[in-house]
Amino acid sequence: MVEVQQEVPTASWRRAIASVGTGAVVAVAGLGVAAPPVQATEPWLTVEDGFATFEIPVDHVEEAFGRDVNQVVAEGNFGPSANWAEFGLSISGDTATGTLGPLEPGLYYYQVTADDHFTVKDPTNPTSVSSEPEWSTFFIEGEGAELLADAPESDRGDLQTFTYRSSVAHEERTALAWTPPDYDEDRREPYPVLHLQHGGAQSYRDWVEVGRAAQIFDNLYAAGKIQPMVVVMGNGNVDSFPDELRRHIARAAQRNFNISRDPEQRALAGLSMGGGHAFEVLADRPGDYAYVGTFGAGRFGQLDDLPVEDINESTKLFRMYVGNPTDIAYNDVFHAMSALDEAGVEYEFDGANPDAGHNWDAWQENLIDFAQRLFQEPPFEGMSPGHLAIESAFETPPSGTTPTPWVSEDGYVTFETSTQFADAEHVTVWANWGASHLWTRVELSKAGDRWRGTVGPLEPGWYHYRLIVDMEPTKDTGNPTSVTSEPTWSQFLVPGESARLVSPAAEGQGGEVQDMSYQSDVAGEQRTALVWTPPGYDADRDEPYPVFYLQHGGGQSYTDWTEMGQAKNILDNHFLDGNLEPMVVVMGNGNVDDFTAELLNNIVPAAERQLNVSSEPQERALAGLSMGGFQTMQVLADEPGEFAYIGAFSAGFFGDAPSLDVEAINEGTTLLRVYNGNRTDFTYDLVRSTLATFDRLGVDYEFDGWFEGPHGWDTWQHALIDFAPRLFR
Repeated sequence: MVEVQQEVPTASWRRAIASVGTGAVVAVAGLGVAAPPVQATEPWLTVEDGFATFEIPVDHVEEAFGRDVNQVVAEGNFGPSANWAEFGLSISGDTATGTLGPLEPGLYYYQVTADDHFTVKDPTNPTSVSSEPEWSTFFIEGEGAELLADAPESDRGDLQTFTYRSSVAHEERTALAWTPPDYDEDRREPYPVLHLQHGGAQSYRDWVEVGRAAQIFDNLYAAGKIQPMVVVMGNGNVDSFPDELRRHIARAAQRNFNISRDPEQRALAGLSMGGGHAFEVLADRPGDYAYVGTFGAGRFGQLDDLPVEDINESTKLFRMYVGNPTDIAYNDVFHAMSALDEAGVEYEFDGANPDAGHNWDAWQENLIDFAQRLFQEPPFEGMSPGHLAIESAFETPPSGTTPTPWVSEDGYVTFETSTQFADAEHVTVWANWGASHLWTRVELSKAGDRWRGTVGPLEPGWYHYRLIVDMEPTKDTGNPTSVTSEPTWSQFLVPGESARLVSPAAEGQGGEVQDMSYQSDVAGEQRTALVWTPPGYDADRDEPYPVFYLQHGGGQSYTDWTEMGQAKNILDNHFLDGNLEPMVVVMGNGNVDDFTAELLNNIVPAAERQLNVSSEPQERALAGLSMGGFQTMQVLADEPGEFAYIGAFSAGFFGDAPSLDVEAINEGTTLLRVYNGNRTDFTYDLVRSTLATFDRLGVDYEFDGWFEGPHGWDTWQHALIDFAPRLFR
């Protein structure tokens, strides 16, 4: 049996299905140049526990193209809704590396692309896709992907090729057929047959090489969920598919297999272009196939002159499928259903798949549902569980009319550039919407003299992004937000209950953020900190407020916790919820060689002079992210007991920490709590080592667990949300 590999849109077609909503088709510009094969021995990709780690030898890529390269990405179905996205790799020395995950169980495909336009196949991955020579594939097993996994040998059907002469295409052609494990070519009763068609720019092998059709049928049949049938996958790349199907594919299948000619024992389905072909056969020759399915297809032409009575009388099932608004067929299906309703055509709608766009993730689910409805009673009526009715077309604002990005009520985000990039060749949006909120890039499409695209649905929360225009990081000038330490970044909020704590509090109900100036003897300059004071803060209160010193990371500054970390929103909402002790939070500038001296000799004294805050260690807390977390740990080591509450966000101790005064730390520290992301957080191994050292030395601490996030703001926002309510209680 053929080992079936992963889904892939074709090179010229993939960007048209990548990650867009209706009216925002992704770019087909800069389709890329495929490289000749290169020699390699060490795997370019390793997959473990759902994490995909790429290690690409840059010299091999450069050799393939005969030129130096500045950027290397792994492109695949890594984006929201399983749409196309680029995962940027970091080049260090001669290797481009990156870890992506955890990925949901299922099929993934990828290619390696250099400098936006030059693509190369991973020569260390033996998988291949006939219609896309530059693609490689991998499969992640797990819950939800059981039907896509290889069945036991005893449960596997057979895949066979057969050939036929096509007078429509004027050539000899090949098709594939799946037969069940107990197929009997001499059975007295012919088998029902499903003709299953591919999409545009694909071919007859795509349903098995990327759709996992053989695995789907193997597993469904072994579970007793489908009838014994033969599945025929023919080549639909012809001008007249109804003629090709009737005169050649169907007849050749009948010559080669024991299949029925009875229309009630025949089914026809296809994805995208193939779905359009299936409807064309239904309209032109109603009654040839009692079961018809269209997957991600809705452009059926004029529907006001259909043989409605013949269609309804001779068709047992006509079922339509589509993905979410990023599926380019979404609005087409909505309008087609309206026209079919008006014409009186009887059909079923599976509902829009909320989790997938115009891609194989959607079509695999479509096939699983459709196959169980053939030649038997269906497993259930109505839409698939979790699927949604389409109440209206998905509309985005007219070009140039609104600030960017535009966020819909259900989490779809539409970007549009200004006209300044009209001559660009490749424009992407690079944002924290990948697995674990890692940064991945979604391509935009040329729309007149602008670039445009829709991504989603995104989970509620804050997203930060920048445009990459012909490999140059660029600020989205249409977005008024800004980040002081990252001039090319912009932000947007997808609202929702799960993002309430990071969303702005009602006007006038939150605390205040103000500047605090101080002289830094360590840096030799006047500096600024930001200070959050709670609602009702009283500068003259008899009892000083507890104080929390909160530090930024490397390459950042004192503004980042409010601009990127949403510290004000988090503190406001916790306080208004009654979860936070009244406290003052000081966010200082940690960009110095000796942070311990800067904190104790400059930041803390300035805060105690200018604010009504306590100088008692039991009333003081210190935490920081990344560099700020390492600085926090150093303060703990240098001056144990100065701060009763210590938080390390993506940070630990280097080395074995042999000089730690464990007794002083334990006696003087009420809470030492450590936070970190998953293995995509580059401090993962160091923090593991730190925790082991703490255990060995007997340091009292708490560990929050491995948060499913990277070395980034999603992880650190979570840490602050958890840490702040634990203080001074």
